[in-house]
Amino acid sequence: MVYINIPFVIENNRIDKEFAKSELQILDISDEAKSEAFNAIYDRKIRGVNFDIKDTREVLLLEKTLARLGVPFRQSEESEY
Repeated sequence: MVYINIPFVIENNRIDKEFAKSELQILDISDEAKSEAFNAIYDRKIRGVNFDIKDTREVLLLEKTLARLGVPFRQSEESEY
């Protein structure tokens, strides 16, 4: 299991929501992971995305997109919150 922790920081509100949504939509990851990532970026209560997989391709795709958007994240085995 891989968990991508996405802590809410006030700077996340400066990222255009439509741009972030379109960047996440083009990823080849599950719709649930896309939704969780989007919500974690903009909502203080949502803390990240859980991947219950052995293939880390999806994890890497999400991490690259978060980095491109300027969203802080950390990878761990379970949620840090």
